[in-house]
Amino acid sequence: MIALRRTSLVLAACAAVIGHSSLFAAEASPALKKNADILQTILHTAFKEGESSRLSSLQYSYLSGQGLLFQANAARSGRQVFHFSGSGIAPVAPIPPIPPLPDGDFEFEFDSEEIERLTEAAQNIAEQVQDQQRQSYRVAEKQRAIERELRDVERETRDIEFNKSISKLDKEQQQELEKLRQKAKILQEKRAEVEKEASLSRKQLEEQRAKQMAEQQQQTAAMVKAVGEKFSQVLCDYGASLRDMPDNEYVTLQVNNRSNEGRYYWVVKKADINQCMTGKIKAKDLLAKTNSYQF
Repeated sequence: MIALRRTSLVLAACAAVIGHSSLFAAEASPALKKNADILQTILHTAFKEGESSRLSSLQYSYLSGQGLLFQANAARSGRQVFHFSGSGIAPVAPIPPIPPLPDGDFEFEFDSEEIERLTEAAQNIAEQVQDQQRQSYRVAEKQRAIERELRDVERETRDIEFNKSISKLDKEQQQELEKLRQKAKILQEKRAEVEKEASLSRKQLEEQRAKQMAEQQQQTAAMVKAVGEKFSQVLCDYGASLRDMPDNEYVTLQVNNRSNEGRYYWVVKKADINQCMTGKIKAKDLLAKTNSYQF
């Protein structure tokens, strides 16, 4: 009896495993895949134009019960902001996350103009870093030289003043003491000038960094606006290509930004796309219904 019960449990477990495996074996319908391929081609063409909304490496995947997820990289996301440390060496810029590669054949897309622009921008930033290093080094050397000389003068002054406390100084010693005091005064003035120069250099660097950040934020905002508008317009114009996709699922666009600001998402319900496609709402209304966020 016990053996029979064990056999039944084993058969039940095997049946569960087989049933569970059949869930993994299920595939999206060929018609839905064809729909996704068509929309991918349309999006690829649409996002090749326009500087602010240009995307690269556009790929898609399908999440059962959720919908289509398109992933792409922002081709132009502004200049990288580098944080300068005390050594003046900029850290390596973060690498954007890479979307998973689809099964089957795929092709790489190289934008020679984009590569040339990025190379030139990297060279300009490298030159700025080198200039900042040289300037910081010169100021630091001047500070060290003045400090060394000032310490020597102060030490000689203390020696003479110590002798003065013991016995009266002769005329030559008095003159030497006065010269040292004047020299110390001049060195202190020079030190103040160098400190002012160093402070100005730091201020210029912070202003440059703030300018770069402002430029990046402006360009990122322009990218987000342009991509959202173009994505909603494409879905509104070509929503019929998703005829085999359930109305309760979503079409999502994920854009990986090249800066460290993370990823941007636009999530559009298929039912809303249908409304825009049939003229009940416009593309701007579809964009307003879109759930867009950054993560």
